[in-house]
Amino acid sequence: MRFIACGASVVGPRHLDLYESNQDAMVLSGYKGGWIAAVADGLGSRTRSEVGSRCACRVARRILRTKSDAFDLSAILSSIHEQWLDAIGAVTAKDAATTLLCARVTEQGDVQVAQLGDGLLLVRCGGEFSRITPERTGYGNQTWALESEYHQAQWITASGKLSLPGDGVVLMSDGVADDLEPDQLAEFFDALYKDLSKRNRRRGRRWIQSEFADWATPMHSDDKTLVTIFRISK
Repeated sequence: MRFIACGASVVGPRHLDLYESNQDAMVLSGYKGGWIAAVADGLGSRTRSEVGSRCACRVARRILRTKSDAFDLSAILSSIHEQWLDAIGAVTAKDAATTLLCARVTEQGDVQVAQLGDGLLLVRCGGEFSRITPERTGYGNQTWALESEYHQAQWITASGKLSLPGDGVVLMSDGVADDLEPDQLAEFFDALYKDLSKRNRRRGRRWIQSEFADWATPMHSDDKTLVTIFRISK
């Protein structure tokens, strides 16, 4: 069984104009023949959100690397929250608030995913495409996030098996997700697989960065982050 994993994060035009740092963060690392991925988007209204997003991704990777293949992701979400509070140090949770999406794929293709807040999490298992993220309700700038208190009900989790070539998982921040048409997500997933399955990790990252630079949506001011893991062989 072979996988191809690619990801990229770029600073949005507005932050570039203001000489501000990327408030998104990502990790993508191989582990025991599988992959671990995380995407976080620091809340734009918070003063140290870039610290929160970076720490969230690092904590998720560290914890996911310690678990056996048979672990239950939903059972460790409170640990992610607790260790994130430690990781941000002297920065307050309010100032560092961030969303978080994470996934782990084992060498056998078992996949577990979790999401807190906005962004978009897409999965295809056994050829069946699924949007894990529910439709957004309420105002566009309202979202759950890692903050001072942990609430299990705010998290979304799912699991499955990447059993066929073309199966995979895609994680993205809302800088990408908000510009996608909901009824075209399966086609978007397929297009990513078609292009990225032909590239290695470095070339895949460059391709994603190029797509972000030529993003079709006018006035796309937000930071953009996308991470993919696809099964490419039996």
